Order: sequence, then structure tokens, then C-alpha cells
Amino acid sequence: MRHHSRVSLSHSERAAIAVAASVAALVSGAGILAEPVSGAERASASKAPSASGTVYIESNSAARDSNEILAFRYRNGVLSAQGIRPYPTGGSGSHDLSNSGVLDADQELIVNSIRTLLFAVNSSSDTIAIFHIHADGSLVPVVGSPFPSNGYAPTSLGLAGRTLIVANKAQDGVRNLSHVRPNYTSFHVRSDGSLSRPISTIAVPPRSSPLQAYVTPDGKVLISSEESGVFRAFRIAPDGRLRQALGSPVRMPTAVFPGGRRVPDVWPAGLVSNPHLKILYAQLANLSETIVYRWNDQGRLTFVRALPNPHSFLPCWTHVNASGTRMYSGNAGSDNLTVFDIAHDPTNPRAIQSVRLNAPGNPWNFQIDPTGRVIFLLDMRATRQIPPGRGNQLHALRIAADGRLTEERASPINIPVPIGTNPVGLAIVPNDD
Repeated sequence: MRHHSRVSLSHSERAAIAVAASVAALVSGAGILAEPVSGAERASASKAPSASGTVYIESNSAARDSNEILAFRYRNGVLSAQGIRPYPTGGSGSHDLSNSGVLDADQELIVNSIRTLLFAVNSSSDTIAIFHIHADGSLVPVVGSPFPSNGYAPTSLGLAGRTLIVANKAQDGVRNLSHVRPNYTSFHVRSDGSLSRPISTIAVPPRSSPLQAYVTPDGKVLISSEESGVFRAFRIAPDGRLRQALGSPVRMPTAVFPGGRRVPDVWPAGLVSNPHLKILYAQLANLSETIVYRWNDQGRLTFVRALPNPHSFLPCWTHVNASGTRMYSGNAGSDNLTVFDIAHDPTNPRAIQSVRLNAPGNPWNFQIDPTGRVIFLLDMRATRQIPPGRGNQLHALRIAADGRLTEERASPINIPVPIGTNPVGLAIVPNDD
């Protein structure tokens, strides 16, 4: 285990921590308002969110025009296996059981801040499906959906106000796209939910394979990671144009590697910012590490530290609660989640719990529900090492007042997709009580 010197916090960071702690103490009895989807979309709802609602998963079926959004109902944090509703996306998804990186992505499925629109990727048909969300959780396609993504194999979506940003991965497991340049493209979301023509597009080298279109909480910066091993950051202009940040792409320092020597196949995944501070967290799956950076409004990333993610193998995806006191990582290779305390020193996460899931699979996309009381997690079958018929399940884990997790007794429930299919993405819309 490597030891790291303590990083001092600025006066403004200490003040933000104190405010966050006070807010957390006030609302801890009723649950904390967690972020809806992407950082820039954290607008507070006019009413307290319900502990009941709908969880959406993308079937990701790769056959022609067979992709669907699957809607699962939950009540008081408990999922129902009955009445699962499918909604065709008008496109097709990705496929991989070889751990080639095709499925390495987050935010394949997102909703807007007021939870009236749902956006989904159709990876192997190069389109974005958009739906109106009705009060009962049902979906109706936006007129004209699906819309071209302006690239190959869209895999991750981010929202900054009414600007939709698409990471086109150029890797879908269906076509040979190894010589195609991935890109990041921005669009305006019109008042009827449809997409404008592309506002801006920035291409990156072939095989870069972007993982995530993460928008920071202030909506000013887009941060992505790529399987080439770098972070890439962009400033988001008020008109939605993307401008690559000075110094981007950013290689990770040798300090994150064992012995200070770079090794191949190491890249950041699961990007998320502290909701109150300009501190970015990510996972290094192949090193079982968590890394911490600072970011600023110009998109500059500054390395802070790397630390072990204990009891994990292939930690990938990350979320932080709305009060900024707890961080969670989903660990794809060890079928568990890690809970971190980030309340006392947000630059130095401290593991406080490791929770093994009730059934085997590869923990993938997950979200904290808007009450802050439950985590819903997609545990897919992403590799052939998981026996056919296992994985591809949806889990519900209760969040205690101290942030620790306990899986519901009735969890998980099966996701109704054929064996060999890799469901992806997860979004939550509570009832409007």
C-alpha cells in the first residue's frame, strides 16, 4: 500500500464542507436529495421526491431495431418483477462478452432535471432515442426520434441545461470501427424534446474509446475518460459549443502506478464530482484504485492522490450522495460495492464498508434514488466467466443514515433479456406525489 501526504483544504473548501455537514444533519432523518442524473442537471424539485417510482434500463439488444427501454416499478425502495414495460428505441445496441471495452461506459441512459425527458443511446445504429416521460412513468417517443448522433457507436450522454453532449465511442462489438475516429458532439434540446443539428464536434484519435460524458455540477465543464488512458476536458460555452481545455488530454502521473512504472490497459472510469467542491473522483479498474483530482472552470485537472479501493477487483463506476459525505464504487470483478467516507477530508476518501451482492454478476451502472435512501444497480453479465443464466439482474440496496448499505431481501430481480444480451444504463424517476 502506498502512503500519501495529507493535502490541505482551502478556506472555501472547509466552508463548503461545514455547510454540507449542516445540511446533511438537518435532512438525515428524511433522506437526502440525491442528484437526478448528470452534474449540471441537479436542480431541486419543487416537492420532496417519492420513495416510489420507475427505474429504467436499456435492453441493449444488438439485433436490428430491437433495442428497448425496460421500465421497472418500485415502491418504498422495493422493486417489482411484475408489469415490466418495454418501449422500443427504434435502434440497436452493442454486444460483448470478451471484456474488450465495448461495454465500458456510464450514462447510456439519462433524464433531464425536471424528469420530463429520457435520452438513450442506440450504439450500433448511431442514434439517440428520446422519450417524453408521463406522470405514471410511461414513455412516448419524441416526434422524430431516434436522432443521428453525428458519429459511430454513441455510448454516453451528458446534459448541461438544454445542451446534450454525446460521446461517440466508435466501438460497439458489432462492427469493425477500429479505424474510425470517436468524437464528442453537442446538440440543443428543443422545447419539444427533439435535437437540433450538431452545434460542435471534436474528434479524437481512433481507438480512444471514450467512456463517459460527465458534466460538472455547474454545467461549465465536460470531463471524459478514454481507454487510451487519458482524461479529456472541454469547456461548455453558453451556446453549447465545446472547446477542448488547455493541456487536455491529461495523462495520469506515474504516481498512480505500482512502483511508479506505467503499465498498459489502465484508464479512469466512473467520473463524478463532489457536489459542493471542485473535486473529481474516479476508479482505476485494473489497479483496484480510487483517484482524486481537482478541476476548475477552465477544465484544468490537477492530480491530488491515488489510494487503494480495498476488497475490490475492477472497480469501475462511482457516485456521491447529494450532501457530499459518502462515495460509492461499483466493483465489476468482485461483485460488490465499496462505501467511502468523504465527509471529513473530501480529498482523501476512507473506505468504511464493502457490500457483496446477493447474486453473482458484474456490477455496472447504478444510481442513488432522488430520496437518497436507495441505490438501484444493474448487475449485468458482461463476460463469459459469468455462467449463462446468471447476472443481468437489477438490485436494490437500502442506504442507512450513516451511508452504509444493506441489500433488500427481495433483491435482485431478473431483467427480461435473452442470454448473451448486455443490458446497460440506469435512470430513476420518482412518482410525483
